[in-house]
Amino acid sequence: MGSVCFGMFRLYGVLGICIPCLAGLLLAEEKAPDRMVVAVIGDVSISRDELAQRLLQELRSHEEPFYQEPPSPSVESVLRKMLAEKATSLEGRKLGLDQDEHIRRAVSQLEQARLVGRLLETELAPKLKVEEADVDRAMKSRPNLTRDQARMMAMQAQANQLRDQYYAQVAAKRKITKVSENVAKTAQIHQRLLTQPRQPRGPTQYWILNSQLNTDLSDEERNLVLATFDGGQFTLKDWFQLLCDFPPPRRPQDLGKPEGVERLLDMGLRGPVLAAEARSRGYDQDPALKSELRRLEDDRLLYRTQEEWIQHIPEPTPEQVKARFDENPWQFATNPSLKADQIWCPDKETAQKIRTLLDQGTDFQTLRQEYSLQKDVSPYHLSPGSEGVFWAHFAKAEPNQLIGPIPGFYEAGAKWRLVKVLEFTPARTQDYSEELAGSAKWMLFGQQRRQALSEREKRLLEKYPHEIFFDRIRDLDPVEILLNQQDR
Repeated sequence: MGSVCFGMFRLYGVLGICIPCLAGLLLAEEKAPDRMVVAVIGDVSISRDELAQRLLQELRSHEEPFYQEPPSPSVESVLRKMLAEKATSLEGRKLGLDQDEHIRRAVSQLEQARLVGRLLETELAPKLKVEEADVDRAMKSRPNLTRDQARMMAMQAQANQLRDQYYAQVAAKRKITKVSENVAKTAQIHQRLLTQPRQPRGPTQYWILNSQLNTDLSDEERNLVLATFDGGQFTLKDWFQLLCDFPPPRRPQDLGKPEGVERLLDMGLRGPVLAAEARSRGYDQDPALKSELRRLEDDRLLYRTQEEWIQHIPEPTPEQVKARFDENPWQFATNPSLKADQIWCPDKETAQKIRTLLDQGTDFQTLRQEYSLQKDVSPYHLSPGSEGVFWAHFAKAEPNQLIGPIPGFYEAGAKWRLVKVLEFTPARTQDYSEELAGSAKWMLFGQQRRQALSEREKRLLEKYPHEIFFDRIRDLDPVEILLNQQDR
């Protein structure tokens, strides 16, 4: 009888969900990332791959209520922006913002998930083997399943069993001890927060809110220890945070009783106990894990620090919005758009061939049916928001004009195309109205905040020494990266 080993699968999750790893993910992991360092600031570096991914983000535009020239980012400008963001995170850490509770919890949760995932994979992978007889039994119990689905079902069941057995061994080894008195107190505190909140809740909010962990619990209550184990402990605060991670309709209904509290406690202990076992094996010292956690911390610090910088900026008043409109109505113009038909090509050579045929008089629709990657799509509208950096090709378009070959956004990346312009609607000014004033207010507010952040970032780049290795980015072309994205 044949068997399926665990080599093509991974275990994920703290609460016991075994999720098969997609082949695409495995292939992606086989390709080592390009960690060539292209810039450094403080103790932080930026890799060539990170720069390339950021370039992809910057190339795309977004629909705006008023016409704004889509950005045309250069490699150097994007890299300097990334350095400024790293400097912002460094400044936030210097100000102690890395101790923010939300940041610490996000980092802790990611670390726990990674540690538990690696531990389970290491321990359970060699033991997970699904025989054809297991697949046959699964198909017998669920006749509507395909054989692949039945194999997955059998593997899931076996992985769950192995996980539960292994956790029981680790729990015994880690010597979990529950504090029964505090478990009972937790049930009482739960009922108090549920039925007697200090701050009134909305008329339809019948559940405990995240905010109540700060407003309705004393420090002594938050620090109540519900269980200890070798390598850690689980407090009342941890228990309530776990509860608040559940959508209200799915929260257990028996948490006013000690046995209900204990069941949720048992669920919550799995992750920390398994993570403690992983730490005892040194998994937390993995450089790749430390790097991933640092990136997450830096990202959260960036937003937290930016929030500190701009929270004092007031919203524009109606008078200020009207004054800006009177000063320059074109700043609040409608977006231009064009209606177009397109031939999407697999490569530039095909696009050039089609252009030659079009110039020789071959019918556009005939060529689209023969060559296009999208044959049965009706003409549709393009705009600065949909085209991003490629809108420059259409800024002066005219009806019946043939444009291309030019790149365009296609699925996750870009492809070459020929574009036949059917109609072009230019940007136009608008009359001032209450509706326009509302959108204008938020546009101006965003501009003010971005300007404030830009000025801060400029000063930080002067404060924190940094270096760009220009020879390592000289051959980077944002559009080429986008065109090659689907092959990555």
